Amino acid sequence: MSDQPTPEPNQPPPGNTQVQVVVPDEEKYGAYSNFLRVSHSPHEFTLDFCQLQPSGEAGKVNAEVVSRVRIPPTMVGRVLTALNTNLSNYEDRFGQVKALG
Repeated sequence: MSDQPTPEPNQPPPGNTQVQVVVPDEEKYGAYSNFLRVSHSPHEFTLDFCQLQPSGEAGKVNAEVVSRVRIPPTMVGRVLTALNTNLSNYEDRFGQVKALG
């Protein structure tokens, strides 16, 4: 048994612990998404990553969920920080991303 406290669920490991991300073979190619819906409850945020597809009806488009990810509210700030950091790094290398529409 260790004298180190066990991290609470959904909490990051202690500051000096390195996290190694392991991607299972069936997930290594990921899923393409060109639309994101975000919703929340008192306990979690739900991110639905979707692909927009024609519905066959004029003026309608289907957003088919390719992956649904739920995160605790305590993690939302870290996600935003990681996205902002990576967007800045991307734009430094490849130029400013221009929004469509």
